[in-house]
Amino acid sequence: MLPDRAQAQTNPTPNPAPSSPAAESDDPSWLFPVAKLDEVLPRWFHIGGEYRDRLEGPSGTGFADTSDFYVLDRLRVKIAIQPKDWLKFYGEVQDARIFFNHHVPNANPLEDSWTLWQAYVQVGSSTSGWVDGLAGREVLLFGDERVIGPSNWLNVGRTFDVARVNLHHPGYEVSVFGSSVVPGSNTFLHRAIPGNNFYGIYGSFKNIIPRATFEPYVLWRLAPGNFGLPETVGRGHLDEVTIGLHVKGTLAGDFDYDAEFDGQKGSLGASSIGAWAGYVGVGKTFPKVAAAPRVFIEGNYASGTKNPRGRDWNTFDQLYPSNHDKFGFTDQVGRRNLVQFRVGVEESVGKKWKFKQAFEGFWLATSNDNFYASSGAISVSAHPGASRHIGNEVDLIAEYTVNKGLNFGFGYARLFAGQFLKTTTPGHDYSYPFAYLEYNFSKSGFHFPVTPNKPY
Repeated sequence: MLPDRAQAQTNPTPNPAPSSPAAESDDPSWLFPVAKLDEVLPRWFHIGGEYRDRLEGPSGTGFADTSDFYVLDRLRVKIAIQPKDWLKFYGEVQDARIFFNHHVPNANPLEDSWTLWQAYVQVGSSTSGWVDGLAGREVLLFGDERVIGPSNWLNVGRTFDVARVNLHHPGYEVSVFGSSVVPGSNTFLHRAIPGNNFYGIYGSFKNIIPRATFEPYVLWRLAPGNFGLPETVGRGHLDEVTIGLHVKGTLAGDFDYDAEFDGQKGSLGASSIGAWAGYVGVGKTFPKVAAAPRVFIEGNYASGTKNPRGRDWNTFDQLYPSNHDKFGFTDQVGRRNLVQFRVGVEESVGKKWKFKQAFEGFWLATSNDNFYASSGAISVSAHPGASRHIGNEVDLIAEYTVNKGLNFGFGYARLFAGQFLKTTTPGHDYSYPFAYLEYNFSKSGFHFPVTPNKPY
């Protein structure tokens, strides 16, 4: 989906509704029968859900002469039981499948049938009082999701087994959590990997900078020496601390800005970690021009390891982000050993149509390190001395919003292979045409009270 216009906000919901929804008065009620059913149920019992269907026809997979066409299908069904204002039980199952594919596998992140997506108990209210706590399985989502998010564009996505306490008061919110990411597997419960733990303190403050949100955080990542984890890449046990700051706001003259910086220290096996990443984006909206275009420019950097045989590990660990559209719609690039430059424009035509066009260039921060995929895993092994230019990408996207519960979109993205990919792979461009439909069981988008940073 296209992102909403840049606003100074705390933490968006996992599936944010479009910023300019169409009027709902003319929407037929038969489109949302579950919403009618939910209205007659007891006030302490709510049901809901969402369905998404997407067609994809990528070509150039692996930057080789390989093409495919398939359908991605995802259903989520939700139940919330709230006998008291301070007590809530929440459950959600997900069924994600792929059809008609020939070259991509029937596996995570494309397929994972009937899994327990979320299940937790919440004590305390997130809309009143000073504190609430949650325990169980839930989506974690903070800021712009550059370090922690559900990666919702993926057909399967990401969730955590977590214990969490939230402190909140008008103007600020602080979350303290301990968690373990739910791994991709073909079991209903998806038990966590022992020793693969993730802890954090994430704050969000609205009164420090005028018209902006100020979000400092500290994250602690532990992982076993497992070759299957891209964070460790077979080098040994990971013990890593990330200190970060995210600032997002608006300025006079219809300007907006967004910046996030992260530094990492710790150890990876026998190596000492010293890595960092930064992002800066600036936009300008022209409200008096037809379609109210917003022009933006962005820059990304994530450090890489210049001497892989040394004792210093400088490759930035991207943690658990939602990378989609942050590094292009093709989703071929991760936030590791990367330099990115991006420009583009977004338009809103009426209340229903949104368009986006973007151009970006990608380079390796150092040719001595690997080229990493959106997942954080190695896409192409390092070729010291090769060109650092990965390639350039063009994105052309459109989205139509019927209402908050129903929208569809389509687009085309193409990553033109640069000299690095032409040298180290077959060198084909990667093309990604797609079209999708998203349907929430309620035309308002949700059945339950929604609060920032809570996946209800």
